Amino acid sequence: MSAVPYFDAHCDTLTAVYEHGGGLFENAYQLDLSRLSAYSPCAQVFAVWNGGFEAKAALLRRECAARPGLVSFCRTPGEARAANAEGRIAALLSVEGAEQLGCDLERLRLARERDGVIMLNLCWNHDNALCGAAMDSGAGLTERGRAFVRECQRLGVAADMSHASERTFWDVMEISEKPVIASHSNSAALCADFPRNLTDAQFTALARCGGGAGINLCPDFLRSGGAGITDVLRHIERFLSLGGEGAVFLGTDFDGIDSTPRGLAGAQDMRRLYEELLRLNYPEALVGRIFYGNLMDILERTQ
Repeated sequence: MSAVPYFDAHCDTLTAVYEHGGGLFENAYQLDLSRLSAYSPCAQVFAVWNGGFEAKAALLRRECAARPGLVSFCRTPGEARAANAEGRIAALLSVEGAEQLGCDLERLRLARERDGVIMLNLCWNHDNALCGAAMDSGAGLTERGRAFVRECQRLGVAADMSHASERTFWDVMEISEKPVIASHSNSAALCADFPRNLTDAQFTALARCGGGAGINLCPDFLRSGGAGITDVLRHIERFLSLGGEGAVFLGTDFDGIDSTPRGLAGAQDMRRLYEELLRLNYPEALVGRIFYGNLMDILERTQ
């Protein structure tokens, strides 16, 4: 088998390192740069969550600058492709909840222009000034939220629906002119117990607008009770059955989840998922798109 590509839309490792210690190169968490270096090409989106946006963004830049031969801090998909072409991991930045930026347009612009934020969740698990959350009231997009979404799309920041309510989702789809994503959400048809999963209609809408969804490894998103690699495969296959060949990607949520599916303890094990898809006779070109190409293409379309 050729080298395994890897592009993950969401991990919380940056926050784990900042708040609990360790480093991005090697740590005791679920993901680090050393383990990512086994994949080629490789890109990782590091989310900022739980406050301290500026400090965490600076930490990511410092960690990348300390190992220029291994990793590059990238602000655009083009920069990520260039880093990958030269054999380096591409590290990108996202914001998990616009409250990290005070739901403020000027701070959004600065985060994009200075820090290269590539995607942004409108909210986390609680309603904010922009919208309702899936885990809170379920309200929709506010007028302030509409302006925020439009500015995200003007700046080339992918609007991320993974924590938003279904009403917010459809409000965003109504006004969007560029692809929309759900960076770490699974299929509600297979696991309806968790309100952050996507209905078939939601996933189909993401695919039709040129966006897509990232497969979350949180067991609660996969099935009621314990989950394994087979359950991850089921969610991938569900999205593929809805015409998602160009819209399914990885959104592991490593270091934002307390446990993982059996057989996928961390980034080092993602090769197993790749191999399982090949064992099921999916073409390697398609598996490569799920693991890398789809997300890169989607982010390029947001620019």
